[in-house]
Amino acid sequence: MVILKIIAGGIIAGVVANVTGYVITGRLFHAYQAKTPNTWRQSESWAHYLYAAAVRIAGCVGIGFLYGTIGGQFPALADPAILRAVTFGSLLWAVTILPVVLEVSLFVNWHRGFVVGLLLDWLVVCVLASVAAAVCISWGGP
Repeated sequence: MVILKIIAGGIIAGVVANVTGYVITGRLFHAYQAKTPNTWRQSESWAHYLYAAAVRIAGCVGIGFLYGTIGGQFPALADPAILRAVTFGSLLWAVTILPVVLEVSLFVNWHRGFVVGLLLDWLVVCVLASVAAAVCISWGGP
C-alpha cells in the first residue's frame, strides 16, 4: 500500500511540478532563452512538451521512492514529515541537479539567467516530490 501512496504522491507532485516549471522556466526566465537562439531546436511541438512532462512526472515518482527508502533518516527541526522532506529534497538537489547543471552550463551556450531559472525550477521539483512523498507516506492507514 505504501508503494501506491508513493506513486500517487509522485504523480501529483509531477503534475504540480509541470505547472511550476511552466511558470518558472516558461514565463519568468524564458526571456533568457532568446539570448542564446542557436542553442535551441528550431521547432517545438506538443510531443516535446508531453515527453518533458512525462520525464518530470517519472522523476517525481523516483524521488518519492528514494525519499520512502532513505528520507526518513534526515533530521528535522519542527514538523518531522514536512521539514524532513524539504531538507531531503534540498540536499538531493544540491548533490545531483546543481553540479550537473552548473557543469553542463560551462560547455553549453546557455545564458546565466536561464541557468538560474533551471536550477530554481529543479529545486522546486525536488522539494515538491519529497514533500508529496512524506505527506502520502504519513497520511493515515497502511
